[in-house]
Amino acid sequence: MLVYLAVVAVFFLLYFLIPRKQAWIPFTFLVLGLAVLVFFAVPNENDDLGRYFKIIDAMRNGGWSRFQEMLDSNEFNFGALPVAGYYFYFISLFPDNHFLPFFTVLIAYGCLMNVIYKVAKRFDVDKFYLAIALFFFISTYWFYDLYSGTRNGLAFAISVACIYYHFVEKKNILLCFVGYVLAIGLHSTGIIIIVLAAFAWLSYKTSSKFVNILMIFVIAAGSVAITVLSNLTDNEFIQNLAGQTENVTDTLNISTQTNFLVNVATYLVSVLIFTYCYTYLKNYVENKGDLRFFRFAEIVLFFMLGTIVSNMLFHRVARWILPVMIACVYMVGMQIQKNRIDGKLINLYYDSDTPKAEKIRAMNKGITSFFLFAYSAVHFWYDFTGSSLIWLNVSF
Repeated sequence: MLVYLAVVAVFFLLYFLIPRKQAWIPFTFLVLGLAVLVFFAVPNENDDLGRYFKIIDAMRNGGWSRFQEMLDSNEFNFGALPVAGYYFYFISLFPDNHFLPFFTVLIAYGCLMNVIYKVAKRFDVDKFYLAIALFFFISTYWFYDLYSGTRNGLAFAISVACIYYHFVEKKNILLCFVGYVLAIGLHSTGIIIIVLAAFAWLSYKTSSKFVNILMIFVIAAGSVAITVLSNLTDNEFIQNLAGQTENVTDTLNISTQTNFLVNVATYLVSVLIFTYCYTYLKNYVENKGDLRFFRFAEIVLFFMLGTIVSNMLFHRVARWILPVMIACVYMVGMQIQKNRIDGKLINLYYDSDTPKAEKIRAMNKGITSFFLFAYSAVHFWYDFTGSSLIWLNVSF
């Protein structure tokens, strides 16, 4: 754990020492530093990572023919999720199994840090707001679960990166669709994020309460539809997704475990931050791609409200989607507010013509930033005392 803390500490030290225009240097350091760290991580006996290492060993010993057997027999769900199978086979070509967590962290953190970097550069975000956004992302993103579980976190990271480039940058659209396919082939839940993105693409102009309420019930309707399809077809992917859905929604109760409550707290904080920034995003963001991207964040929040009774899916979105999306929402919303204050478009004097609601919001900007920083600090403390990070064990 101390090595992880050291990597994060050096990252922020570099961030504050290096000029804003060279922010890519500390960003790159964090991605590489964490990837190298997990290369030396020792899997816990109950981790999926240990089981994955055995699968990779079997592929390495049996070669291509053994891998084809796994695909044909749907062993380890590789028939339904072939991208995951090919990813594991690719790792088996290396002499050390630890390249699996190395590449997982490298790709996932590389994708998400790049999204944050691109958004900050696009809106010329102040270094202070970017720092708080980064602290929130780092403290609430579940690092250990990413490299230990591998597939789900990686699928989500690839999805978010492709959604950003597809919606906002409008570059390499074909590669984005390839990325969507890869995400679905890595883990069945990847399709859920892509469906939410489709909702965002189509509904970015609407503020319809019907659409928002509908999102609360999407998980229930979706699980029913998948169950019906699984009874009508033998398709391996549908069968696998039905199994995942059954595991997620089988027990419709609200968990009282500490880690679930922490994820609920992160969700509530995210709702508050989004609510605070919503006016600026809605009224002063003009680009359609940006609006669609932030609409995606909004839809994720409504979707999570509907999944709060299905613990596993709620966990996954809270740990691997919310951190990056709310980090972007916060820093862009706060930067737009700052620009309006600096441009004299918001006058804080009591007798000014500035609408009262916007004036009150601007007067509480410091409290909002401190609130997000304080929560991030508390979550960071929890990371080292109660989260899965306590199981991190490195061999040096």
